[in-house]
Amino acid sequence: MIVVYRHNNGSIDAVSLNEIQDPAEHEKIVWIDIFKANEEEIKQVEILFNIKMPTKHEREEIELSSRYWEDSRSININSYFFVSFFFVENSKSHYNESVSFVLQDNILFTVRDSELQTFEIMSKMLMSNPKEFFSGYEIFMHIFDIRIDRDADLLEYASRESDEIRKKLLWEADAHSVELLRKISTLQEFTQKVRQSVFDKRRILTAMVKSPKLSQEIKQDITIMMKDLNSLVEFITIDGNTLDNLQNLFLAQTNIEQNKIIKLFTVASVVLMPPTLVASIYGMNFRFMPELGWHLGYPFSLGLMIIAGLIPLLYFRNRGWL
Repeated sequence: MIVVYRHNNGSIDAVSLNEIQDPAEHEKIVWIDIFKANEEEIKQVEILFNIKMPTKHEREEIELSSRYWEDSRSININSYFFVSFFFVENSKSHYNESVSFVLQDNILFTVRDSELQTFEIMSKMLMSNPKEFFSGYEIFMHIFDIRIDRDADLLEYASRESDEIRKKLLWEADAHSVELLRKISTLQEFTQKVRQSVFDKRRILTAMVKSPKLSQEIKQDITIMMKDLNSLVEFITIDGNTLDNLQNLFLAQTNIEQNKIIKLFTVASVVLMPPTLVASIYGMNFRFMPELGWHLGYPFSLGLMIIAGLIPLLYFRNRGWL
């Protein structure tokens, strides 16, 4: 699907590609959103606007030279957009989606394969405030600004989840479960993917601010956005350290619980050893054992076993081991 946004008598219309075959209409266009388009549709855009759109393989390249480059006519950008459904129990609920941006002749071309809330918000803003957007550069800046705000919300969500986990670890006795450890691990992956998205945008804007194709006003906006990204990077570092500490706290408290169980079994074994020794001695049934013919021999042996068990038990109790 290809949606073309163009100025029309003070407003902005969203039309299909077939409605702008006349080259005179190109000057009115500010944004062409290419969503899940097939090769034939992309080829039609390339011919109509004399442009080269990045392939899916090129959009997923991780080298910096593949994330941002310029030529005499256009600026080409491949950026990660973090997709999340605000569930951390399942790592498949969040991932990074590659989106391509091409800025040429004051038109923004976007190529994507997933529905992204950022683009829905941008479309509504564009339709409701047409006088604020005169070129594709402004639309691109707003898309990145919306995305940065979204990443900030995701990081705040991860921080709240971390606080909840910390409270459970410190105050709930039954908090040491495999599910909680899995949640910590998934939150770490969640934060790492947001970090990847934020770092990617910071690299792109750092390169973009040096472009001679941009106006001074847009460069000032980019500088402000980079400050916001730097603050997010600091927040990610703090949150990442917090999650690492939570994982260490979980493992430490798990070890403490295991040590308590081991100590309990150890004390039980030591307490039972003297009675077992007494029972073993009197269970040998040698022929010449005076106590075998004694009427009080049985209660005497039972009492001796009880006393032998109580002595180490009282000793451990006085030492504070129980």
